[in-house]
Amino acid sequence: MKISVIVTNWNGIKLLKKYLESVIVNSQPAGEIILADDCSQDDSLDYAASLQKKYPQLKIISRKENLGFGANSNDAVRQSIGDYVVLLNSDIRTYPGYLLPSIKHFRDPKIFGVGFCEVGRENWARIFWKQGYLQYEPGTPINQTHISAWLSGGSSIINKAAFLKLGGFDHIYSPFYSEDLDLGYRAWKSGYRILWEPKCRIEHRHEATTSRFPRRFLEYVKERNRLLTVWRNIEDSALLRSNRLALFTRVISGPNYLKIIFAAKRQLKKYPPPIVFPVLNDQQILKLFSHP
Repeated sequence: MKISVIVTNWNGIKLLKKYLESVIVNSQPAGEIILADDCSQDDSLDYAASLQKKYPQLKIISRKENLGFGANSNDAVRQSIGDYVVLLNSDIRTYPGYLLPSIKHFRDPKIFGVGFCEVGRENWARIFWKQGYLQYEPGTPINQTHISAWLSGGSSIINKAAFLKLGGFDHIYSPFYSEDLDLGYRAWKSGYRILWEPKCRIEHRHEATTSRFPRRFLEYVKERNRLLTVWRNIEDSALLRSNRLALFTRVISGPNYLKIIFAAKRQLKKYPPPIVFPVLNDQQILKLFSHP
């Protein structure tokens, strides 16, 4: 069983100095650690190169242009040698042996991936439909393996073949937000299963570089992508009627929401349809998570 670990990075030198070495040291039995650098302009690459002298298993992939989280991750997965790939944000601190409890789950070929337990946020991911949108929230805290609606793109391990079969993170959500929710939904719809493993404990410090963007821009992208997750994934006619009513209500109460609708439509024209191999329908997926 070959395992690769990918740490994505964009101008995150401060985070790399805090956390990257812990990832390298604690990620046994991974055969390689990849720093996927998305065209950083700081000293990230120089720092990673200095670590390579001590840790030859560290591989550096450097972009010549900024791709965004999804495309950067997808390309790194394609270049990895592992059959199973760990996806970590640059602000993750790992514990010794954090990977080991996840490995047994991949004996089942239908397991798409396993989400790690973030200390302080020990929850699997739940989805449900409300007020015309696909909603999400933490599931009830539990101390045993549980199904999860999606995998965090920054703290999980995936089946590489399944990930690539579904096209990885959909570029329509660029530069960030909702890629992991979308991929999780397509995985469930395609007949895969996603688990959350409480024994795979890591610390996620939430010091992400997205905080450098203006708040207004972040909210704009978040709302646009929230709408796209519905339009890209939902096929149930009753749910779509509910969404149309919600859009009408939002526009009436705040005409600025038209900008979100037009932005989402522009994205739909730019990108091909999502890759999915339908096995379950929308109602079947939502029923899996009907209890919190």
